[in-house]
Amino acid sequence: MTSARPTRVRVLARLLVVTACAMAALAAAQGAAVLRSPAGAAVRAGGKGEGEQARSEANGEANGEANGEAKVEPKMEAPPVEEPPPYRPPSFPKMVLLDTGHVLAAPYRWQGREWRLFSASVASLAVLSLADESLSDAARERGTTLGFVGETAHGLGDGRSFVLLGGFYLAGAIGHDSKAKNVCLDGLVASLIASGIITPVSSTLVGRERPTEEQGAYSFRPFEGRSFPSGHATQAFAVASVIATSYDQLWVKVTAYGTAAVAAYVRVQRGKHFPTDVVAGALVGTLVGRSVVHFNRRLRSGEREPESTGARLTLLPVVSSGSLGLTATLDF
Repeated sequence: MTSARPTRVRVLARLLVVTACAMAALAAAQGAAVLRSPAGAAVRAGGKGEGEQARSEANGEANGEANGEAKVEPKMEAPPVEEPPPYRPPSFPKMVLLDTGHVLAAPYRWQGREWRLFSASVASLAVLSLADESLSDAARERGTTLGFVGETAHGLGDGRSFVLLGGFYLAGAIGHDSKAKNVCLDGLVASLIASGIITPVSSTLVGRERPTEEQGAYSFRPFEGRSFPSGHATQAFAVASVIATSYDQLWVKVTAYGTAAVAAYVRVQRGKHFPTDVVAGALVGTLVGRSVVHFNRRLRSGEREPESTGARLTLLPVVSSGSLGLTATLDF
């Protein structure tokens, strides 16, 4: 009995070993068959390709770092930038509103220098007014009328000045000269602001009597007198300053301002104004004319003024019992 059990154990162990070897051989055979199939070839190629790609990328990065070259990232193309439309200057009606707001709002932008000049001008007019009566009497009694020259120059301060401005526009249209046409447009705007707004309002509020009233140089009747400042002098110097500022030639400036000065003298010689009246009118016309030309030059070149200095015209109907009207408000 004892000798039979070891024999059985040895037999079973040998059977297990043989079975395990058979199973291992069978598994190896199946694995070899899979690798020899097309799918197995693809797996081997893919694995080899990935390995080679990984090795090549590693070698490339190592070579780049060794050579001091940075890894170049692909560039993103920027979206196309749309060009802004060509600049178009404001239309003439809009330019009139912009100019009006710019000129009337000028005192709000004045600094110390401007206020000193304004104070010096007022003080100079006050001192000159001390000689108003004597100068006015001398011009009326002994002053020359200048004949045809005086009468022609006097037209620069009335409606004939618009004929001159129209001539500039016509010449510019025929000769394709934009500067000449701008002289006409700027002259119209300056005339509107200086001779149509500033001087009429100022002369009405001041109410100074004319020399022909024989009330003296210091007779003031607000809303009745219309002597200070001179409307003719304002108009003459507004047109003259536009012409003189638009051209660089010295003879143009001398001719323009000289003609305006003759027009102002004629007003004093005829007893229509005191000397300080025409001086004040000349200051108003000159400042407005120069301001309009410089401001419009910037507008036409594409430089925009801040919106706070723009002008806005508001029209509102007014209806009451038995009447119909319209109110206009200019904001700047």
